[in-house]
Amino acid sequence: MAPRRRPLEGARLISLGPALVVIAVVLIAPTALMLLYSFWRYESGRITDYTFTFENYVRLLTDAFYLKVIWETVELGLVVTVITLLLGYPLAYFLARTRSRFKHVLTYLVFMPLMISLVVRVYGWIVILGHQGAINSFLVGFGFLDRPFRFLYTSHAVVIGLIEVLLPFMVMPLLSAIEKIDPHVEEAARALSATRLQTFLRVTLPLSTPGIISGCLMVFSLTITAYALPALLGGAKVKMISALAYDSMLVSYNWPFGATIGIVMIVVSSAIVYFYLRTMSRIQR
Repeated sequence: MAPRRRPLEGARLISLGPALVVIAVVLIAPTALMLLYSFWRYESGRITDYTFTFENYVRLLTDAFYLKVIWETVELGLVVTVITLLLGYPLAYFLARTRSRFKHVLTYLVFMPLMISLVVRVYGWIVILGHQGAINSFLVGFGFLDRPFRFLYTSHAVVIGLIEVLLPFMVMPLLSAIEKIDPHVEEAARALSATRLQTFLRVTLPLSTPGIISGCLMVFSLTITAYALPALLGGAKVKMISALAYDSMLVSYNWPFGATIGIVMIVVSSAIVYFYLRTMSRIQR
């Protein structure tokens, strides 16, 4: 059997070739180049003089302003991830278990916003949350407020916008994971005198853990790397690490410092993902 397997294994490795080339060109090479730039010294007019230095990392990791932005970015990512999980799980469970003939229509409605441009959706939120927007007009018009409340250009507006944009990315893996759970398993738990809450906590929730892991990772990574939505809804009041990288790269042309920001965020996000996966694996065991 072994001689027969070797040609098959070789064919599989060859079939992986194009994908590996794409990953190397699109992901590994730019990341390696960014890592190289992060250790070069910035020089005005030339971008860098190719002098090796740790100055960029020292500046980023010792300046209180940059540390605050990194912390606020991670905190925002965690908040958005938790809220989308709490909102997305009941929705995904309903879609997975409903027997309505409109199930496909309801599922389509959840994912339909993905077909609309992000900028269009953000400007929609500006209309809703603005000083003279729909919410303020309603609250002031019915006497709930004496004057318009400031919703726009705050971290709350950014959180609301990110939740609306990223909710489908949480629902997708959750829906797939819950649909794979045999309903008879839940019925068996109920037959053994388990309450609905016990059935959910001991059967449904553990079996849907792969969907929770996938959804949380997607939402968290998309949140901490978001640029357009925080810039439009948060303005200058809400600074995220992606905005700092953009300003360094394309405004001040300080590519070495911008590359340093990117590398540090890769390390921070990778560490958070690693500890999250370790924690979830322990919970599963």
